[in-house]
Amino acid sequence: MQTSSCKVLFHTSNLGPACVYNTDQSGFNLEIHSERTLAIQGARHVEATAQSITCMTHSYTIQPTISASGKLLSPLMVILKESSERLGPQVQSTMFVAKNIYVMASKSGKVSKEIVKIWFTSVFYPNIQSPATLILDSLSTQNNEELLQQVRPEGMEFELLTIPPGTTSIIQPLDVFFFRQWKNFVRKFSDFIIMEDIEVQLGQRDNILRLQSLVHNQFSSPRYEAMISYAWFKCGYLEHRQPFINPVEFCFNAGHNPCCICGGKNFIRCSWCMNFICFVHFFTDYHYCNNFVH
Repeated sequence: MQTSSCKVLFHTSNLGPACVYNTDQSGFNLEIHSERTLAIQGARHVEATAQSITCMTHSYTIQPTISASGKLLSPLMVILKESSERLGPQVQSTMFVAKNIYVMASKSGKVSKEIVKIWFTSVFYPNIQSPATLILDSLSTQNNEELLQQVRPEGMEFELLTIPPGTTSIIQPLDVFFFRQWKNFVRKFSDFIIMEDIEVQLGQRDNILRLQSLVHNQFSSPRYEAMISYAWFKCGYLEHRQPFINPVEFCFNAGHNPCCICGGKNFIRCSWCMNFICFVHFFTDYHYCNNFVH
């Protein structure tokens, strides 16, 4: 069934915004930087620094799911690019593991019908309650009615609404607002590593997973529920908006406050505990937090 703002507005009013979801995939280069740099006006050639040219062109995919009530579902699916199209036993036994990410692989680093099936059975359905409505774009790989009938749990009241082709930039919440916030957040990591000359390769498999797990954890903070709901409001699915702060504004305007652990230069302010933390104690030591402080 194709969707419209009126149709989704009806569902959010009758089921409640906590029961209406949107999911989609977004590609990430292994190394992602700000598109701005300083140069002399009129310069014909502008140089910039990167850790790896290859990492600027190779990518992987994430698939988050958000509700109209402002919740970010867990786990986040991460699809890595692997030539063997799967994660072998040795890789699985040694790679970084986090409870808030579900890792898959494909040759392209993009979604496939088999991955979509696993997403429904292992990521989506176990973490929602009936009744529920899911808004999907018209991509045939994932928007497959036959597949949905195969994997739907018995007794689950579920309706799929399809976004018409060519309209995702207007009426898909993830595309309209949310993904931009996520990518801006990730850029802060890449840029900081370059500026501070830190020996961390974000394009390595374990660091990809560590990074996306930490970003998902930060975005899962109750602090950003109004921001996530705004994505739905901007599409016309909600009638009212609440004031909000986005994660980049909150986390990376920490001034000169020292790291709460070592007293060194801070990198980030945690969206949960509000502590100022340096790069090593946040990223390397994996600051996964659920201690929310208003």
